[in-house]
Amino acid sequence: MGRRQSLSRRGFLKFSAVGAIGAVLAACGATPAPVATQAGAQVTEVAAASPVAGEKVKVRLMDRPHSEYAAEKLPGLIEDSFGAEHPDIEVSYEPAPDQWEEKLITAMAGGNAADIFQAWPDIFYQWTERNLVLDVQPYVDKDVSADEVKDYIDAQWKWLVIRGIRVGMPKYVDARFILYNKDLFDKQGVAYPPQDGDWDWNDYTQMAADMTIVGDDGKLKTIGTHIDGFDGWFLWTRSFGGEDVNPDDPTDCWLDKTETQAAYQWIWDNRFKREPHIFAKPEDLENLGWWAFAAELLSMVEMGLYPRMWTEKIGEKFKFDVAHRPKGPAKRCGLTDADAFAIWSGSKVKDQAWQVIKYLSSPYYQENGTLKIEGACPVRKSLLPKAITIWRETLPLLQDVRLEVVQEQVDWNYGENVYWFKDPNCAAEIIGPAKEKVLQIGDADPTYFVEIAKQVEDCQKA
Repeated sequence: MGRRQSLSRRGFLKFSAVGAIGAVLAACGATPAPVATQAGAQVTEVAAASPVAGEKVKVRLMDRPHSEYAAEKLPGLIEDSFGAEHPDIEVSYEPAPDQWEEKLITAMAGGNAADIFQAWPDIFYQWTERNLVLDVQPYVDKDVSADEVKDYIDAQWKWLVIRGIRVGMPKYVDARFILYNKDLFDKQGVAYPPQDGDWDWNDYTQMAADMTIVGDDGKLKTIGTHIDGFDGWFLWTRSFGGEDVNPDDPTDCWLDKTETQAAYQWIWDNRFKREPHIFAKPEDLENLGWWAFAAELLSMVEMGLYPRMWTEKIGEKFKFDVAHRPKGPAKRCGLTDADAFAIWSGSKVKDQAWQVIKYLSSPYYQENGTLKIEGACPVRKSLLPKAITIWRETLPLLQDVRLEVVQEQVDWNYGENVYWFKDPNCAAEIIGPAKEKVLQIGDADPTYFVEIAKQVEDCQKA
């Protein structure tokens, strides 16, 4: 889950660790599909494996399972089901270690990395620049039918094409919804967020105000809502019609754009200017991030799609439900994240690795692994109704939770993903501290972003 109290896992990568990773990436070089040896030499082509007759080809799979339970159960499922269909391939399942990004880059430089790894668009964007990720589009063209492509969630399929290559096959679906504490709403006499999604940012602001609870001692007991770090900010800027970066020109910084300013000003006003504030500040969350909601420090929270974790963290403390994100002045914008299994461009078993990642996004694995074992959302549209049923059957606390919003977000097609600057590293070095200053600490208001927009553009053109 990463550092949710101030930065999301993607935000942390973009604005904290990106410089260190970029330095290691630079050491790998930028020639086509390079594999840097420990002595510093580079090989631009890696020979495909030539299996000895009767021997299995070993494919190393580095995964990021959602729990220890999943890490224990998934290898057996893969061995039993994939192994039965592919007796010539042995899958070596490896849960990703701490600081896996840096360790994987180092292994790539040494020519001994896992053949398959799980990542997401922020990482893919940088690693494709260094030709470290294999383009699987030729495999898709050969092995995946048009009907199968239609079964994948549109936003995921779209956003897995990065810098002109298809970086992998989808692993699971993350999204962002509004979770709310029904017991607190009932106590305050406030109507729940509308089930049909017919509300906007003004309604949301008023609801957050109504659900900010001040104790008899004058101190805040419960904050109205929490906007989720950098992921949440991109969703709101786009809902207002703005963006940090021009989607059509990755050297053009839009932090000074009127609509972008309006979105950040709305967040800043309700977090730092308004008394009492109704959008949580970092210190309100007691280092719990999203899960300050489970501690009843928040009435609402903009949270990811993790049904099993919802029940584990909240339990029977209170009744809760889930709602669509509100519309902004421009549109409703939600996250459909594009976590995927990718193949290292230096793998010596690319064909076999492709067979593995194709299987991992298949209906069978998505139902039995992603859904039933990990408790996560499958990447196939055809499985979404079944997912809702299975979540309710296996997680009794979700019986009365309106999980249909998951299907509706896909049907309404409002899930999106981030755009990047041409050089995300230099942008992060400028924007990261600025967002910390404005949106985390509140030492400056969003007009400060106007000052730094030109700096970001200069670094993009340098």
